[in-house]
Parts: sequence; structure tokens; C-alpha cells
Amino acid sequence: MVEMRAKISEDKVVVYNERLANTLNARGYGRLFDEGKLELSPVEAMYLMEKKKLKIFDDKDLEEEEVFDKFSHMDERFGHKFIVYRDLRKRGYKIKCFHDLKDEGVDYSLKPKRLEQRDIFVVCASEREDFLIDRMVKYTERIDPLIEELWVGVVDEEGEVTYYKIEEIEPKGKFEDVEGLHCKGILLRDLVIVKAKGDEKKLFEQGFYGSLSNGEISVSLIEALYLMSRGILDVYQHNRKLDSSELIEISKTYQPDIEIRYQVYRDLKERNVCVKTGYKFGTHFRAYE
Repeated sequence: MVEMRAKISEDKVVVYNERLANTLNARGYGRLFDEGKLELSPVEAMYLMEKKKLKIFDDKDLEEEEVFDKFSHMDERFGHKFIVYRDLRKRGYKIKCFHDLKDEGVDYSLKPKRLEQRDIFVVCASEREDFLIDRMVKYTERIDPLIEELWVGVVDEEGEVTYYKIEEIEPKGKFEDVEGLHCKGILLRDLVIVKAKGDEKKLFEQGFYGSLSNGEISVSLIEALYLMSRGILDVYQHNRKLDSSELIEISKTYQPDIEIRYQVYRDLKERNVCVKTGYKFGTHFRAYE
């Protein structure tokens, strides 16, 4: 009978039995080295142990909790990576933990389940960790969008995984924005209120700015800044007209990152895209072509 065992050796998990190494590798696990040895990633080893297909030892046989604790000390992201790995296995994906982008921080490579599907690279993340756009941009530049795609598997506090596909796009719309209006708005904390007496209604009806209720249009701070930049809206506070720099400083009280958000908002508007600022599904904007 083949001994189903692997040893934790420094920061690696190694299967020394050649027959078992070849069997596991043929099933898509690990990578072979030194003529008959198999290196498993910690998530692969944990998964096989959980399925009762492998025992793990260092100087003695270890229990599952001990193995999980050791791997978590080796890699602070281990817990989230394992949850994503196990979820993808349940979904029927063949997963490679050793692949071309591993050293750049990409966690997994998946083979497609359907002919028309592209190869998939997966990055694991916790919903509470910072999402670094620069990393995602770097990854998208490294893959071939014709045959590969990038997913981020986000683990929430209940251990549920949500997958987001990341790709570079060039938004371009045909939206015709309002022109030739001149409106007055009153700043009320984090909103600007515009009385919809006549042509002002076009802000909502044609431009889809804000929300209309009881003859008033409630415009978000970002929308107000953009309309000010186009000379369409004057914003007043305590009967005094504000300039854009003053409105930005006031807005930071409610949205500290408003300058960054505004750059994105303005870029989308200049691409003739209709942009709504109401939050939905955790996003900053909704964009319509």
C-alpha cells in the first residue's frame, strides 16, 4: 500500500514517495522535482488532508488544526487562499498553484471548464484588506485578454466567496448631456438642492443628475462640482456663492477621497457616459452608455 504522507520541510510541503508523487501530480497537484519528489502548495496539502487523502508530519504526525496553524504562520493570507481554493475545487475547476505568475502574487491558474472559456488567473483577497489598483493593473498587463482573464476571489467574514472579473476597458458612450443651462443651488450638508421651476428640470430629465422630489432636485457633491466646472450651476451657502475649491474643502468632511472620485467621474462624463452617483453593490458609480 502506498504511504499517503507528506512532510513539512521548512516552508515547503514535500511528498517523498515517488509513486504517490506521480499519482498526485497526474491529478493536477503540485510540481515534481529531484526525480520523483513532489512539492505541494500549503493549500493543496490542506485540501488533501481535509479529504482524508493525505497525512502530514514534521517530526510527528499532525492533526488538521495543527497543520492549519502552521500554514497560517507561514503565510498570513493562507486562510483566505484556502477558502478560495476549496470553493473552486467544489465548482469543478482544475487548479494550478505553481504557474507563470505565481511569483508576482497571482495565487491560482485555472483551466477552463468549457471550450469557449478562457484560461483564468485568480487572486485571493479578504473583504477587509486594501484593494490595490496598481496590482490589478500590473496583472492585466501581464495576461493576454484574448485567451486569459483575471478574477479576484473575495472572502467575506462568513467565509463566502464572491468572484469579480477584472479587465481593462475604454468606456465610450453616446449620451447627450445638458447644455446652455444656468441654475442656482443651495448647499445643505452633503447635498445641493436645486429648485426645479422651469429649465432646471432638464438637469434631472435630460442630464439624469440627482433625484427629483417635491419640485426639488437633490444633486450629489460630485455632480455639483462637475456642473460648476461647466458653468451650469452656482452653489450658495448662507447666501454666499462658493467657488469650486471651497466646495471641495467642505465636501471632504463627508467624502475625504472626493478629489479622487471626482477625477473618475469627470473622465467618464467626458467620454459621453451617463454616470449616476448613488451607491449600489458597493460601487461608487453606475455608468450607462
